[in-house]
Amino acid sequence: MSHQRKLIDIALLNVNIENPRFEMVGNQRDAIKTMIEDQKEKLIKLADDIVNKGLNPGDPIFITKHEKQEGEFNVLEGNRRVTALKLLENPELISEKHKSLLNRFKKLSGQYSKNPIEKIPCILFDSEKEAEHWIELKHTGQNDGVGTVGWDAQQKARFDERVKGNSNYALQIIDFLEKEESVDGELKSNLKKVKSSSLQRLATDPDFRRMAGIDIKDGKVITRYEPSEVAKPLSKVARDLLRRDFTVKDIYYKDDRLIYLETFKKTDLPDKTRELAGDWELISTAPPRKIDTKQSDDEKKKRSKSILSKRHTIIPKSTIIPISQPRVNKIYHELKDLDVKDFENSAAVTFRVFIELSMDSYIEKYPISGVNNNSKLTNKLSSVAKDLEDKGVLDKHKLKGAYTASSMKDSIFSIDTFNAFVHNKDFHPEPEALKRNWDNLEVFFVKLWELI
Repeated sequence: MSHQRKLIDIALLNVNIENPRFEMVGNQRDAIKTMIEDQKEKLIKLADDIVNKGLNPGDPIFITKHEKQEGEFNVLEGNRRVTALKLLENPELISEKHKSLLNRFKKLSGQYSKNPIEKIPCILFDSEKEAEHWIELKHTGQNDGVGTVGWDAQQKARFDERVKGNSNYALQIIDFLEKEESVDGELKSNLKKVKSSSLQRLATDPDFRRMAGIDIKDGKVITRYEPSEVAKPLSKVARDLLRRDFTVKDIYYKDDRLIYLETFKKTDLPDKTRELAGDWELISTAPPRKIDTKQSDDEKKKRSKSILSKRHTIIPKSTIIPISQPRVNKIYHELKDLDVKDFENSAAVTFRVFIELSMDSYIEKYPISGVNNNSKLTNKLSSVAKDLEDKGVLDKHKLKGAYTASSMKDSIFSIDTFNAFVHNKDFHPEPEALKRNWDNLEVFFVKLWELI
């Protein structure tokens, strides 16, 4: 094949009147006009990139000698770039029909004139046929590996992370799963197919992170749980993203993601009792040691208080409880959506209703002697807690919140407090107290609804 590299003046290059992008036209001006009609916004973006970055040095223009005009050339490959350059030199080639495009090219032309491209790197072929093979490879896909093999989403993300410095949480999660021993081999073999953009969308959602036991710090995904525990929710996500029936629409909006969180079962969640001594990065070689059982209560309270103060709902959005009773389930979701700082009265009363209906649902399925729907809530709560303890479902330590709440006169469960919410115009529920009440009882409600 005969070809040679040359630097050619833009004025000597003719946009191809037989460009495959559109039907054949009669002359050069019509070719430019048709290119403008076909490309519009893409042309101005291309021109802007040329002004700011120049022409791609690895992608020269393909040309042949003009069949009639001595010293001129026909463009075989690179017609968009040549058109953009001609419009930068002479924006008036754009008709008033495209006034917005014309005005933007005029403005860009002013910048271009300060540092114009005098000559363009081209490859001159003896004939169009000589160039056909290379043009076909560029525009017709991979061609079984002979053409350009494009990057998939993960490969693009890795490029952005390494070259542009953009933190990609999805890649950190995928790399962690590939190395984690507890992840099964079949999943590992398919991790390269995981839709990294969807995984990134989930990883940037704070409610998902809280549920999964991860967080973000300085662009790194961190956790304070053992590798095998944090691998549970992340493995489920990877499997879901590999499903053919799972699309980005399932997690595109916040509400969609919250609904998705409800699909996680207890076995998909990290055991939060298996906490380590500190945070560690998923991409680090080894996690820190297990937590010291003598760790100061002050440190635990400090972390708990920090999380509590950031929360705007009584029930954290990351909490997952599969509630089978339709109305109670709806109330549960309302408590995950209702901003307790703005609607403390509504939230308090709703919380009280949720508690009562939860107790009634349990007692209906597991009758307790001497307790019925008409019993006082404090009696229902203490009786259900005792029933769970007797059955060996939860120990006294984990039931402490339920026992304490049922015995405290001023707790949210007392009739006096409930009546005050409804009837006392001077009684104001405290948002932080409501949230703290939930945190003390969460394990109780999770286990209760698992049994129901």
